[in-house]
Amino acid sequence: MLAFLPLFLSCKGSIDLGQGADADARLTTDVYTWECGDASTGEIYEGAFSWNVSLEYAPDGLQDRQLPSGCVYGLSMFPFDAGTQGADIPGLTDEPEWFAGDRQGELRREGAGFYFDEVFSNVRTCEKADELLESGLTLEGAGSFSGAATPTAGSIGDVSISGTAKEGVIEFGETVQVDWDAEDWDDVWIQVRQERDGEAWGTVTCNAGDGDSFTVDEDVWDLLTELPVEYIDLYVGFQNTEIQELEDGQKIELVTRGMHVFVVQD
Repeated sequence: MLAFLPLFLSCKGSIDLGQGADADARLTTDVYTWECGDASTGEIYEGAFSWNVSLEYAPDGLQDRQLPSGCVYGLSMFPFDAGTQGADIPGLTDEPEWFAGDRQGELRREGAGFYFDEVFSNVRTCEKADELLESGLTLEGAGSFSGAATPTAGSIGDVSISGTAKEGVIEFGETVQVDWDAEDWDDVWIQVRQERDGEAWGTVTCNAGDGDSFTVDEDVWDLLTELPVEYIDLYVGFQNTEIQELEDGQKIELVTRGMHVFVVQD
């Protein structure tokens, strides 16, 4: 259970916050993907197995999710709260809503400044991730942030992994070649995750630049310690990001992400 912040933090709207250079809120739509194929055409593509939508509000204090220039240990890429600066969005009378094409949902308050919707999880559909993401996602009923919309997505084709990883296991220290066919994304990143009981015990996140491949080698493994985990997972993240400034001076970061996941857990 997330503890509530002290009362004085809930009064942020009464003082001059949200005027700094950094974003005060972040709306993220995350579609997690796996390899699917069309038997009739032979096409290999990324299908969706999970979809999350999150809204974080922390005036002048959003948690850092800036990609490194190379690789870094321990960067949290997945929202689960709004951090120590989280505060409830002023003026809400109901749960914020989101709209994406012909789909919609509500964002439940999970803690101070954090609103979340698990649209579906581990369904393992072969619905094309491109089609879920293509229209972006619009926020409504969220106070001054109503009308904010995440950017449209690029395309994600095949994501392939070489070496023994093809057999479904990544061994600590092995060299893994990752290749992808994707277009029209601002950033591509790789995250190697040591996981046990569904939790990450150690992660390394790498900026993959503007290429179409990345090699997980000793430069990555040297940032990790071999631990007694159940498995090592690998995420390939594709993202588009925009910053929108509101009339009151606050800013919201808008993020659309498609993420290929090597190990899909039941």
